Parts: sequence; structure tokens; C-alpha cells
Amino acid sequence: MQRATEHGARGRDKRNGGFTLIEAAIVIAIIGIVSATALPNVERYLESGRSRAAARSVADAFNVARARAIRTGNNHLVFFSIGGAGDAAGNPLQRQAGQPVPILILDDGAPGSADQNCEIDTGEKIIGFDAQEGVGWGANAPLSAQTPPDEQLPSIPAAGSSFQPPNSTVLTTPVSWVQFRPDGVPVAVDGSCNPGQLGSGGGTIYLWSTNRDFAITLSPLGGVRVHAWNASTGGWSS
Repeated sequence: MQRATEHGARGRDKRNGGFTLIEAAIVIAIIGIVSATALPNVERYLESGRSRAAARSVADAFNVARARAIRTGNNHLVFFSIGGAGDAAGNPLQRQAGQPVPILILDDGAPGSADQNCEIDTGEKIIGFDAQEGVGWGANAPLSAQTPPDEQLPSIPAAGSSFQPPNSTVLTTPVSWVQFRPDGVPVAVDGSCNPGQLGSGGGTIYLWSTNRDFAITLSPLGGVRVHAWNASTGGWSS
């Protein structure tokens, strides 16, 4: 009788000491189901964070360039590598070490100075902003005809910029830069660095990722507003 009791106790100890194959299989199956359910949400969260960071970089570039122009008394330009674009002369946007950047601020010197040419010259001060993976210029296809309320153009340009050269019409090909004067007011400039008049520097940069769209609008007087597309309402929110 004592042996049977000892044998039964050892059997219970073995069962209590680990998982059976069936129990392990159930646990693995549950982990797989939870992972399969959670992974898309995690990826969407990370994507949303990257697109928000990219939108902030555009807004920061406008604000930093404006503040530096006022502080230094120099013209400052913000360039965007939309479609591989560079500065007004086509020079690539990159840091001093040669690293490409999607957004670059250029201190172009005092108005009328020798190197004030809207080009990245040796020795000029620049600020570059890092790229965000999975974020591109432009907007998702369903938004092609819907612009924020403070946009100047009736539809979103395919390239992702609505900034126009001086004295342009809505049919003119947008440019990928804008200049801030020493008083902080943005003005349009053409490829030859000819500036436009007061009020010509407003425009919007559009960014898209798989599930998010942003529109960063610069007003003609230098104010910045970030819009996010709200799919549930079918409109832009800010």
C-alpha cells in the first residue's frame, strides 16, 4: 500500500513538473494567434510615428529657417529633395560629409552679397534633416483632388510641392524650395535666384505613407500649419 502511494506521488510530481506536448502546442498556437493579430497594429503604429516625424521635420525646417533669417539678417532657403531635386542649380542636397538628406536649410548670405545665389557654395552654413523610412513626397491617390483649406492651389500636385516660382500661374510646374528674407517673410525664387514679391512664398509640402497623409502649409507671411488626413471624416485636420 505504501509503495502504491509513493508511486502515485511520483507520478503527480512528474505531471506537475512540466508541460505535456499538448499543453505546449496550445501555448505556441496562442502565441502565434496573438502575434499575428498584434503585428499589423505594431507596424501601423511605427509607420504613423515615422510619418509624424517627417511632417515635424518639414515644419521645423520652415520655422528654423525663418528664425535664423531674422537673427542673422541673411537670406535662408529651405530645399526639398522632391523627385531627386537639389538646390536651384541642381546640386544634391547633402551634409558636408556627403550624406544625402531630404530637407536642407541653406544660409545663403546677406541680400546682394557675392555668394547670394540660391546655391550650396563651399563654406556656407547648412542644416540637414534625416529621412524617415517608408515616407514619400506627395499624397495617396484618393486625395489627389482634396487640398487643405489654406492651400493656394485647387488640387494636390503629384510631386508633393505646391510652391511656385515668382509671377507664376496655377499651371506652372511647382518648385522644391522657398526663400526666407531677413525679415522672416517667405518669398518665391526661381532657378536663377530671382525673388518674388511679398506674399509669393506660400505653399504646401505633402507627405504620404501607407496609412497616413500629411500636408505642411507655409502661409505667405511665414506661419506654419500641419494638417493630417482624417479618413473617417474625409477631410484634413490640424
